[in-house]
Amino acid sequence: MDATAETVAASAREAYKSRPGALIWFFRKSRDQWKGKYQELKGTVKGFKNQLAAVTKSREQWRLRAEQAGQRLAVLEAEAAALRAQVAAKEEKKTGPASGPARANSG
Repeated sequence: MDATAETVAASAREAYKSRPGALIWFFRKSRDQWKGKYQELKGTVKGFKNQLAAVTKSREQWRLRAEQAGQRLAVLEAEAAALRAQVAAKEEKKTGPASGPARANSG
């Protein structure tokens, strides 16, 4: 195994025409570029995940507020209807069911 690895390494060294220092510089630069690109994409993905979590949380809060407002509206409408019924009953009691506005003026 060691003999084959040395043979492959030797043949690989012979395949390159450039100086080893130049090749090291080029490969290191290439590696740093793809690592930087990966790190940037990783940060972007994390930002999107955070934004998604924030939007989901906000949407849930607004949905709860809307449901509570709907329930409160239903309660207030029921109260308003009850008060209107009370006012109508008091006015009917005050004027009397038999007497209408035409009778009251003819007197």
